[in-house]
Amino acid sequence: MMKVSGQQGWLLLDPPSSVGHARRASIREKENAPNAPFPSIDLILLSGVIREAGFSPIYLDAQIRRWSWEQLIARAPGLDAVGAVSLVSSGRLDEELAQLERFKRALGGALYVVAPISLSLSAERCRALMEQHPWLDGLILNIAENDFGPLIAGNQTQPRNVAVRIGNDIHLPSAAITYVEDLHIPQPVHAIFKDSRYYFPQTKHAPVTCVQVSFGCPYRCEFCLDNALYRRMSYRRVADVIEELVEIDRLGFREVYFKDLTFGLNKRVTVEFLEGLKSRKLRLRWLCTTRVDVATARLLTLMRQAGCYGVEFGVESGQQRRRALNGKPIPDEQIHEVFNRCRQLGIETTAFVIIGFEDETEEEIRATMRFIESLRPDYVSYNVLNALPGTPLEQRARAEGFLQDETNNHSFAASNLRHKYLTPEQLEALRSEAVRSFYRRPRTTITRLLRLRSLFELRKLVRLSRAAL
Repeated sequence: MMKVSGQQGWLLLDPPSSVGHARRASIREKENAPNAPFPSIDLILLSGVIREAGFSPIYLDAQIRRWSWEQLIARAPGLDAVGAVSLVSSGRLDEELAQLERFKRALGGALYVVAPISLSLSAERCRALMEQHPWLDGLILNIAENDFGPLIAGNQTQPRNVAVRIGNDIHLPSAAITYVEDLHIPQPVHAIFKDSRYYFPQTKHAPVTCVQVSFGCPYRCEFCLDNALYRRMSYRRVADVIEELVEIDRLGFREVYFKDLTFGLNKRVTVEFLEGLKSRKLRLRWLCTTRVDVATARLLTLMRQAGCYGVEFGVESGQQRRRALNGKPIPDEQIHEVFNRCRQLGIETTAFVIIGFEDETEEEIRATMRFIESLRPDYVSYNVLNALPGTPLEQRARAEGFLQDETNNHSFAASNLRHKYLTPEQLEALRSEAVRSFYRRPRTTITRLLRLRSLFELRKLVRLSRAAL
């Protein structure tokens, strides 16, 4: 834990969890351990907001420390914070809010929660939650554009995109969705997030951190909720992001993960950004997520010149018909072409794959496994389809009667859908087989060993190997 000045502190909290709920990564180590741990982009962006408001941001990751709730609550009085902002899990919201109420009493200050997207999109649920938990000071509904800084500084009584209590009333913004042509976000305080225990599955060197250039996604994948909050793309000022990366480099970070939902969509902004980044000649290397049909030869070449070493692609399925049904009508040949081009440029690839569509057969899943192997990606993330709360898929599954009512932990190793041809046990076994078959392939192992350049990479390889057991 670290304060950046002698000012009053505001705590940014990644709370305890047994399933690594706050982070997304390609590989889960074990069910009772966090995913590949890296700092939350939401807390990173809020750190600059808090500093601009005149407070000192303090960061505490209880997951990376492996603290229990009892340990966190016992240490709360010594955190020297007048308030806290906490992440929560949509799948364990009631359980974690009960613990956060105890934490707030021990802390003795205000407590706000970064609302899950499904909650942000429902004014009725926000109101009901705050009525159910009168101790909760507010919900931050939108990280990209909010008045949280002026709110905690006492300069804003009815903030945008923050649900708050005003006297005995609950103030709800008219909408959490925003669109800003030229988005200004205060420079994050990356120094407080520097921790050698953080890594990405693809990481070559630590320490690592996260940056976001754009907010939004114009695509409408049925299973995705991330695209619902920002219906139109908003972009930060290119100069601001480059200066943030210069500071990250100065602080000694080695790698950056761009958390944009689809990196490179706006070609004008992206080219300006990559050319500017290339000209600074930083030591930083970075990775991002984008679509196959966005990754042109020119874009990939410029990304590589600007320091990109890895790209994550949502391949989703080895069946072109299935991809088309889910908003990605991309031919097999185009996917092969992009993966080959990345190999030629020296860019590592990660393929995100979804199995377990409600009418998918075992043979379709095995065909997807063969297709993914033919792409020769460096990493693969096999995920079992889940109908997440608030997604179009959840609405359709509920209407058509194939949504299970049982609570799902959203680990993407099991499904909350009733499948036409596969039992839950068969689907889980197929996912395990797919993961093991890829990461235990001799080609995968030999390639990993040949690329080892440090003890850090060797330790990471051991973690990934254990995850595939």
